[in-house]
Amino acid sequence: MNGKLPKVISPIKPDETQRKPKPAEAAVPARAMLEDDQVESSEKLGVFQRSFAVLEYVVRAGRPVTPADIAEHLDLPKPTVYRMIEQFEAQGLLHRRFSSKGIAIGPRLADFAFDILRSSVQYGPRRLILNALVSEIGETCNIGTLEGSEIVYFDRVEATHWPLRLHFHIGSRVPLYCTAIGKLFLAFLPERQRASMLSRLDLQPVTPHTITTLSGLEAEIDSIRREGLSVDREEYLLGVVCLAAPIFNARREITAGIAIQAPAARMPSTDAYRHRGALLVAARALGESFTFD
Repeated sequence: MNGKLPKVISPIKPDETQRKPKPAEAAVPARAMLEDDQVESSEKLGVFQRSFAVLEYVVRAGRPVTPADIAEHLDLPKPTVYRMIEQFEAQGLLHRRFSSKGIAIGPRLADFAFDILRSSVQYGPRRLILNALVSEIGETCNIGTLEGSEIVYFDRVEATHWPLRLHFHIGSRVPLYCTAIGKLFLAFLPERQRASMLSRLDLQPVTPHTITTLSGLEAEIDSIRREGLSVDREEYLLGVVCLAAPIFNARREITAGIAIQAPAARMPSTDAYRHRGALLVAARALGESFTFD
Protein backbone atom coordinates (compact mmCIF):
# COMPACT_ATOMS: atom_id res chain seq x y z
CA MET A 1 0.00 0.00 0.00
CA ASN A 2 1.41 3.37 -0.89
CA GLY A 3 -0.79 5.36 1.52
CA LYS A 4 -3.45 5.99 -1.04
CA LEU A 5 -6.99 4.94 -0.35
CA PRO A 6 -8.17 2.09 -2.51
CA LYS A 7 -10.37 3.09 -5.41
CA VAL A 8 -13.99 2.14 -4.80
CA ILE A 9 -15.56 0.64 -7.84
CA SER A 10 -19.33 1.35 -8.09
CA PRO A 11 -21.53 -1.63 -8.73
CA ILE A 12 -22.70 -2.00 -12.29
CA LYS A 13 -26.20 -0.50 -12.75
CA PRO A 14 -28.69 -2.58 -14.68
CA ASP A 15 -29.62 -1.36 -18.13
CA GLU A 16 -32.41 1.22 -17.90
CA THR A 17 -34.42 -0.68 -20.46
CA GLN A 18 -34.23 -3.74 -18.25
CA ARG A 19 -35.42 -1.89 -15.13
CA LYS A 20 -38.56 -3.34 -13.61
CA PRO A 21 -41.43 -0.91 -13.47
CA LYS A 22 -42.41 0.44 -10.12
CA PRO A 23 -45.91 -0.40 -8.96
CA ALA A 24 -47.15 3.09 -9.86
CA GLU A 25 -45.80 2.72 -13.40
CA ALA A 26 -47.44 -0.62 -14.05
CA ALA A 27 -49.86 -0.89 -16.92
CA VAL A 28 -53.42 0.18 -16.05
CA PRO A 29 -55.74 -2.83 -16.08
CA ALA A 30 -58.45 -2.84 -18.76
CA ARG A 31 -61.15 -2.88 -16.11
CA ALA A 32 -59.79 0.34 -14.56
CA MET A 33 -59.71 2.01 -17.98
CA LEU A 34 -63.33 0.99 -18.52
CA GLU A 35 -64.31 2.44 -15.17
CA ASP A 36 -62.57 5.72 -16.04
CA ASP A 37 -64.52 5.86 -19.32
CA GLN A 38 -67.75 5.27 -17.44
CA VAL A 39 -66.94 8.07 -15.01
CA GLU A 40 -66.16 10.42 -17.90
CA SER A 41 -69.42 9.47 -19.66
CA SER A 42 -71.31 10.00 -16.42
CA GLU A 43 -69.75 13.46 -16.01
CA LYS A 44 -70.70 14.36 -19.59
CA LEU A 45 -74.26 13.19 -18.97
CA GLY A 46 -74.35 15.27 -15.81
CA VAL A 47 -73.28 18.38 -17.73
CA PHE A 48 -75.97 17.74 -20.34
CA GLN A 49 -78.63 17.23 -17.69
CA ARG A 50 -77.68 20.43 -15.89
CA SER A 51 -77.65 22.39 -19.16
CA PHE A 52 -81.05 21.09 -20.16
CA ALA A 53 -82.42 21.79 -16.67
CA VAL A 54 -81.31 25.44 -16.89
CA LEU A 55 -82.94 25.92 -20.30
CA GLU A 56 -86.09 24.14 -19.18
CA TYR A 57 -86.39 26.30 -16.08
CA VAL A 58 -86.04 29.55 -18.06
CA VAL A 59 -88.62 28.40 -20.63
CA ARG A 60 -91.16 27.19 -18.10
CA ALA A 61 -90.81 30.24 -15.85
CA GLY A 62 -92.73 32.33 -18.37
CA ARG A 63 -90.88 35.45 -17.23
CA PRO A 64 -87.30 36.70 -17.02
CA VAL A 65 -85.42 34.99 -14.17
CA THR A 66 -82.17 35.84 -12.42
CA PRO A 67 -79.08 33.62 -12.14
CA ALA A 68 -79.80 33.44 -8.40
CA ASP A 69 -83.29 32.08 -9.16
CA ILE A 70 -81.78 29.38 -11.38
CA ALA A 71 -79.08 28.44 -8.87
CA GLU A 72 -81.57 28.20 -6.00
CA HIS A 73 -84.21 26.25 -7.94
CA LEU A 74 -81.76 23.73 -9.41
CA ASP A 75 -79.41 23.62 -6.40
CA LEU A 76 -76.40 24.57 -8.50
CA PRO A 77 -73.37 26.71 -7.56
CA LYS A 78 -73.77 30.30 -8.73
CA PRO A 79 -70.41 30.36 -10.56
CA THR A 80 -71.52 27.30 -12.53
CA VAL A 81 -74.82 28.98 -13.44
CA TYR A 82 -73.07 32.17 -14.56
CA ARG A 83 -70.69 30.19 -16.80
CA MET A 84 -73.58 28.26 -18.36
CA ILE A 85 -75.57 31.45 -18.98
CA GLU A 86 -72.57 33.06 -20.71
CA GLN A 87 -72.22 30.02 -22.99
CA PHE A 88 -75.94 29.95 -23.78
CA GLU A 89 -75.91 33.69 -24.52
CA ALA A 90 -73.01 33.23 -26.95
CA GLN A 91 -75.01 30.55 -28.75
CA GLY A 92 -78.21 32.62 -28.88
CA LEU A 93 -80.11 30.18 -26.65
CA LEU A 94 -80.59 32.65 -23.80
CA HIS A 95 -80.81 36.43 -23.71
CA ARG A 96 -79.95 38.82 -20.88
CA ARG A 97 -82.20 41.88 -20.77
CA PHE A 98 -80.25 45.12 -20.61
CA SER A 99 -82.77 46.86 -18.36
CA SER A 100 -82.56 44.19 -15.66
CA LYS A 101 -80.67 41.12 -14.54
CA GLY A 102 -83.40 38.91 -15.98
CA ILE A 103 -82.55 35.99 -18.25
CA ALA A 104 -85.04 35.07 -20.98
CA ILE A 105 -85.07 32.71 -23.96
CA GLY A 106 -82.91 33.78 -26.88
CA PRO A 107 -83.79 33.92 -30.59
CA ARG A 108 -82.15 30.60 -31.44
CA LEU A 109 -84.07 28.76 -28.72
CA ALA A 110 -87.33 30.43 -29.80
CA ASP A 111 -86.76 29.42 -33.43
CA PHE A 112 -86.02 25.87 -32.31
CA ALA A 113 -89.27 25.75 -30.34
CA PHE A 114 -91.32 26.96 -33.29
CA ASP A 115 -89.64 24.44 -35.59
CA ILE A 116 -90.70 21.70 -33.19
CA LEU A 117 -94.26 23.02 -33.06
CA ARG A 118 -94.51 23.33 -36.83
CA SER A 119 -93.16 19.83 -37.34
CA SER A 120 -95.35 18.23 -34.71
CA VAL A 121 -98.47 20.00 -35.95
CA GLN A 122 -97.94 19.21 -39.62
CA TYR A 123 -97.15 15.54 -39.14
CA GLY A 124 -99.11 14.67 -36.00
CA PRO A 125 -102.68 14.44 -34.76
CA ARG A 126 -102.97 18.23 -34.51
CA ARG A 127 -103.09 18.56 -38.28
CA LEU A 128 -105.96 16.05 -38.28
CA ILE A 129 -107.84 18.22 -35.78
CA LEU A 130 -107.29 21.33 -37.92
CA ASN A 131 -108.30 19.53 -41.12
CA ALA A 132 -111.46 18.23 -39.45
CA LEU A 133 -112.45 21.73 -38.32
CA VAL A 134 -111.90 23.18 -41.80
CA SER A 135 -113.97 20.37 -43.33
CA GLU A 136 -116.79 20.94 -40.83
CA ILE A 137 -117.10 24.70 -41.12
CA GLY A 138 -115.78 25.19 -44.67
CA GLU A 139 -113.47 28.08 -43.76
CA THR A 140 -109.70 28.59 -43.49
CA CYS A 141 -108.16 28.07 -40.03
CA ASN A 142 -104.87 29.18 -38.43
CA ILE A 143 -102.97 28.24 -35.29
CA GLY A 144 -100.69 30.89 -33.84
CA THR A 145 -98.73 31.66 -30.71
CA LEU A 146 -96.95 34.56 -29.06
CA GLU A 147 -93.36 35.45 -29.88
CA GLY A 148 -92.14 38.70 -28.41
CA SER A 149 -94.84 41.26 -29.15
CA GLU A 150 -96.30 39.51 -32.21
CA ILE A 151 -98.35 36.47 -33.13
CA VAL A 152 -96.61 33.87 -35.28
CA TYR A 153 -98.62 31.34 -37.31
CA PHE A 154 -97.21 27.82 -37.02
CA ASP A 155 -99.97 26.02 -38.94
CA ARG A 156 -102.66 26.89 -41.45
CA VAL A 157 -105.19 24.95 -43.52
CA GLU A 158 -106.89 26.72 -46.43
CA ALA A 159 -110.53 26.12 -47.31
CA THR A 160 -110.50 24.71 -50.85
CA HIS A 161 -113.39 26.81 -52.14
CA TRP A 162 -111.88 30.20 -51.26
CA PRO A 163 -111.93 32.42 -54.37
CA LEU A 164 -109.49 34.80 -52.65
CA ARG A 165 -106.15 33.59 -51.26
CA LEU A 166 -104.60 35.67 -48.50
CA HIS A 167 -100.84 36.01 -48.31
CA PHE A 168 -100.47 34.20 -45.00
CA HIS A 169 -98.23 31.21 -44.44
CA ILE A 170 -96.53 29.32 -41.64
CA GLY A 171 -94.17 31.79 -39.99
CA SER A 172 -96.27 34.87 -40.83
CA ARG A 173 -96.32 37.50 -38.09
CA VAL A 174 -99.27 39.73 -37.19
CA PRO A 175 -99.85 42.38 -34.49
CA LEU A 176 -101.45 41.73 -31.12
CA TYR A 177 -103.98 44.52 -30.81
CA CYS A 178 -105.86 44.11 -34.09
CA THR A 179 -105.99 40.33 -34.63
CA ALA A 180 -108.21 37.71 -33.03
CA ILE A 181 -105.40 35.50 -31.70
CA GLY A 182 -103.40 38.53 -30.60
CA LYS A 183 -106.29 39.86 -28.52
CA LEU A 184 -106.70 36.40 -26.98
CA PHE A 185 -103.18 36.58 -25.59
CA LEU A 186 -103.75 40.08 -24.25
CA ALA A 187 -106.87 38.77 -22.51
CA PHE A 188 -105.49 35.57 -20.99
CA LEU A 189 -101.87 36.36 -20.17
CA PRO A 190 -101.02 37.04 -16.50
CA GLU A 191 -102.02 40.55 -15.46
CA ARG A 192 -98.48 41.83 -14.99
CA GLN A 193 -97.35 40.58 -18.40
CA ARG A 194 -100.47 41.98 -20.06
CA ALA A 195 -99.95 45.41 -18.48
CA SER A 196 -96.34 45.45 -19.69
CA MET A 197 -97.41 44.62 -23.25
CA LEU A 198 -100.25 47.14 -23.30
CA SER A 199 -97.88 49.89 -22.19
CA ARG A 200 -95.63 49.22 -25.21
CA LEU A 201 -98.31 48.93 -27.91
CA ASP A 202 -98.50 51.57 -30.63
CA LEU A 203 -102.19 51.51 -31.52
CA GLN A 204 -101.93 52.68 -35.11
CA PRO A 205 -105.04 52.31 -37.33
CA VAL A 206 -104.54 49.44 -39.78
CA THR A 207 -108.12 49.67 -41.12
CA PRO A 208 -111.03 52.00 -40.27
CA HIS A 209 -112.20 49.32 -37.79
CA THR A 210 -108.95 49.04 -35.78
CA ILE A 211 -109.22 49.79 -32.06
CA THR A 212 -106.84 52.70 -31.50
CA THR A 213 -107.46 53.71 -27.88
CA LEU A 214 -106.19 51.96 -24.78
CA SER A 215 -109.58 52.25 -23.05
CA GLY A 216 -111.28 50.69 -26.07
CA LEU A 217 -108.78 47.83 -26.18
CA GLU A 218 -109.11 47.18 -22.43
CA ALA A 219 -112.91 47.01 -22.80
CA GLU A 220 -112.43 44.51 -25.65
CA ILE A 221 -110.09 42.43 -23.48
CA ASP A 222 -112.66 42.30 -20.68
CA SER A 223 -115.30 41.11 -23.17
CA ILE A 224 -112.98 38.38 -24.50
CA ARG A 225 -112.34 37.05 -20.99
CA ARG A 226 -116.09 36.86 -20.37
CA GLU A 227 -116.92 35.23 -23.71
CA GLY A 228 -113.87 32.95 -23.94
CA LEU A 229 -113.57 33.88 -27.63
CA SER A 230 -112.08 36.75 -29.64
CA VAL A 231 -113.38 38.39 -32.82
CA ASP A 232 -111.41 40.39 -35.38
CA ARG A 233 -114.06 42.64 -36.94
CA GLU A 234 -112.11 43.62 -40.07
CA GLU A 235 -109.57 45.26 -37.74
CA TYR A 236 -106.51 43.91 -39.55
CA LEU A 237 -107.77 43.27 -43.09
CA LEU A 238 -110.79 44.90 -44.68
CA GLY A 239 -113.33 42.31 -45.74
CA VAL A 240 -111.92 39.57 -43.47
CA VAL A 241 -113.44 38.48 -40.14
CA CYS A 242 -111.80 36.06 -37.67
CA LEU A 243 -113.09 34.15 -34.67
CA ALA A 244 -110.46 32.71 -32.29
CA ALA A 245 -110.37 30.44 -29.23
CA PRO A 246 -107.53 29.98 -26.73
CA ILE A 247 -105.51 26.76 -26.45
CA PHE A 248 -104.59 26.19 -22.80
CA ASN A 249 -102.06 23.84 -21.24
CA ALA A 250 -102.70 21.66 -18.19
CA ARG A 251 -102.05 24.66 -15.90
CA ARG A 252 -104.70 26.68 -17.75
CA GLU A 253 -102.06 28.96 -19.27
CA ILE A 254 -102.60 30.13 -22.83
CA THR A 255 -100.04 28.56 -25.16
CA ALA A 256 -101.61 29.21 -28.57
CA GLY A 257 -104.82 30.21 -30.30
CA ILE A 258 -106.87 28.74 -33.14
CA ALA A 259 -108.74 31.08 -35.46
CA ILE A 260 -111.35 30.77 -38.19
CA GLN A 261 -110.77 33.23 -41.04
CA ALA A 262 -113.54 34.05 -43.52
CA PRO A 263 -114.78 36.82 -45.84
CA ALA A 264 -117.06 39.28 -44.06
CA ALA A 265 -119.67 38.66 -46.74
CA ARG A 266 -119.89 34.98 -45.74
CA MET A 267 -119.17 35.33 -42.00
CA PRO A 268 -120.08 38.82 -40.79
CA SER A 269 -118.80 39.64 -37.32
CA THR A 270 -122.36 39.62 -35.94
CA ASP A 271 -122.74 36.01 -37.14
CA ALA A 272 -119.26 34.66 -36.35
CA TYR A 273 -120.36 33.02 -33.10
CA ARG A 274 -122.30 30.38 -35.02
CA HIS A 275 -118.99 28.47 -35.19
CA ARG A 276 -118.43 28.76 -31.44
CA GLY A 277 -119.13 25.11 -30.59
CA ALA A 278 -116.91 23.58 -33.28
CA LEU A 279 -114.08 26.01 -32.53
CA LEU A 280 -114.08 25.33 -28.80
CA VAL A 281 -114.08 21.55 -29.36
CA ALA A 282 -111.06 21.87 -31.67
CA ALA A 283 -109.24 24.18 -29.22
CA ARG A 284 -109.78 21.71 -26.37
CA ALA A 285 -108.55 18.79 -28.48
CA LEU A 286 -105.47 20.76 -29.55
CA GLY A 287 -104.68 21.66 -25.94
CA GLU A 288 -104.76 17.98 -25.00
CA SER A 289 -102.60 17.02 -27.99
CA PHE A 290 -99.83 19.45 -27.05
CA THR A 291 -99.44 17.72 -23.66
CA PHE A 292 -97.84 20.78 -22.05
CA ASP A 293 -97.76 20.35 -18.27
